[in-house]
Amino acid sequence: MITQLSLMDAVLSFSRRSKTSKAVATLSQIDKLVNWQALVNIVQGLDKTQRGKGGRPPIAFEIKLKMLFLQYTFNLSDEELEDQLIDRLTFQQFVGLSFEQEIPDFTTIWKFKEALVQNKLMDRIFSSIIAQIELEGLILKKDTMVDATIIASDNKPLSKKKREALEQRPSTQIDTDAQSTEKNGKKYFGYKGHIGVDVESKIIRKRTFTPANVHDSQELENVLSGDEKSVWADKAYPKQKDKKAARAMGIYYGVLDKASRNNPLSAKQQKRNKQKSSVRAGVEHAFGFMSKKLKVTVLAAKNKLRNALRFDMWCIVYNVCRASFLLKRKTA
Repeated sequence: MITQLSLMDAVLSFSRRSKTSKAVATLSQIDKLVNWQALVNIVQGLDKTQRGKGGRPPIAFEIKLKMLFLQYTFNLSDEELEDQLIDRLTFQQFVGLSFEQEIPDFTTIWKFKEALVQNKLMDRIFSSIIAQIELEGLILKKDTMVDATIIASDNKPLSKKKREALEQRPSTQIDTDAQSTEKNGKKYFGYKGHIGVDVESKIIRKRTFTPANVHDSQELENVLSGDEKSVWADKAYPKQKDKKAARAMGIYYGVLDKASRNNPLSAKQQKRNKQKSSVRAGVEHAFGFMSKKLKVTVLAAKNKLRNALRFDMWCIVYNVCRASFLLKRKTA
């Protein structure tokens, strides 16, 4: 005979269980580390509603912010986020929705993201998270690793003729900001995420987002924090002027030497590259986390600004999870 549980029985049973899922553990880490009020202070100016009688009360900004974290921690579309909030009690608990509150529909998070983009608030949100992590004493600010990754667009590459036609008659359904590039003989269409990572903590301190055809080295200056004592990068970054500038400022230039057609690397350079690679390789930890844990595959938005928000959130979620791990190790 199957015993039918009432909703209240199920809730009470759930609260008594000692086991927790990985999802619950991750959300708990995020909730403990993030200062939500600091983020609310950044976005609260977006509230343009008139405070009067009648009408539905606006959804609290803390709920919207937590919905944003939830979405990019579990790689959910706007519609999937709404559906998961309806279905999963743990998600409701994380965002702070009571049983009496209606689940926000998917347009709520879409409009919130649009407002963040249009008001250029993602830089401030990213910087606030970095400041919160710095308060924990986790970022040493001595050495920086830089790297870039290609993130494909789910749009098809555009011919020159098609781009010209779209300039005359733009379409909101076609991404004209994404560009094509080639790497190791393979062609890609989409964007690049560039990051500057603290060597010791592996926290992303700086990030930029460009079309895929922008060369990695063009973003080097933009992903440096200005207080590092050394810079580490792969062969995509070597420039003599950058090397001279770094030396002039007393910064160690740990960028791998690159061979040219008529100028192969010496044995000394090869040995030095191997030593540099052992440090530089640490930057791949962040992109590996995004790929494996956050399930980053393609960018589905139809312009650069909306896709940049997605990359920003992946960097933020990575940083929070990384900081939580470092704090656990620190207190163990």
